[in-house]
Amino acid sequence: METDYNELAKKYDLTRKENIDTINRFFENISFYEGTNILDFGCGTGNFTCALKRITNANVYGVEPADEMRQRAIDKSEDIVFKKGNHEKIPFRDNFFDFIYMTDVIHHIPDIGVMFKELNRVLKQGGSLCIVTESHKQIESRFWVKYFPTIVEVEKKRYPDIPEIIECASNNGFMISMKDVTDIDYKHVISQKFLILVENKGYSMFHLISENDYECGLADLRNDYNKQIEIEYNHGETLLWLKKSFKDFEILSVPDLLDSIS
Repeated sequence: METDYNELAKKYDLTRKENIDTINRFFENISFYEGTNILDFGCGTGNFTCALKRITNANVYGVEPADEMRQRAIDKSEDIVFKKGNHEKIPFRDNFFDFIYMTDVIHHIPDIGVMFKELNRVLKQGGSLCIVTESHKQIESRFWVKYFPTIVEVEKKRYPDIPEIIECASNNGFMISMKDVTDIDYKHVISQKFLILVENKGYSMFHLISENDYECGLADLRNDYNKQIEIEYNHGETLLWLKKSFKDFEILSVPDLLDSIS
């Protein structure tokens, strides 16, 4: 069963917002200036894109293949250029961006090798790429697996695991510079916000399990919400920081280098 992202766009902003903690982690690793060119690859309805523009006043761009998602992003800001594109074709010239990020996008990409080649093309030499995703271990630890256990295998088939991402990136012109892993564990009661998100199928994964599995899980979730039962909560996120490498350039020996400049 495929997800209709144009249909999902109608509910997306009711349940999905930018993650300020993730944005703060961008700032820990990247210096932003007014002339910095930033790409939000797979920007959806532009929540992260608009937040970064508002905070940095850099040149922020968004690329999104789903027309309805992209139009909602366009409606949010006149100061950001949003373009139609995908992992096969990013509609910008070579070596244009200083920083590219993608949040919860890589599991939607059918061929990450093609994606890395295209991201490498539009990223400046020495530029940074940040991929925000989850490891398979983090998927297994999601607290809502208790309610929707069949989601685990569905998600692990969609999400490339971290070693696979790193290997593919390394084969397509990137060097891994840092792996930033966050795992938060604590007890809390189910929030109304999360219940609404599930009721609206605000995550694409809810469209990929059977309706029976979804309805049974939702019933159990509502039951725990109504009883205000305290549950073990886990949230995991992995940020992979990559640099465009110089390996595509010929490395000259000292004599060859001297010959090349004489």
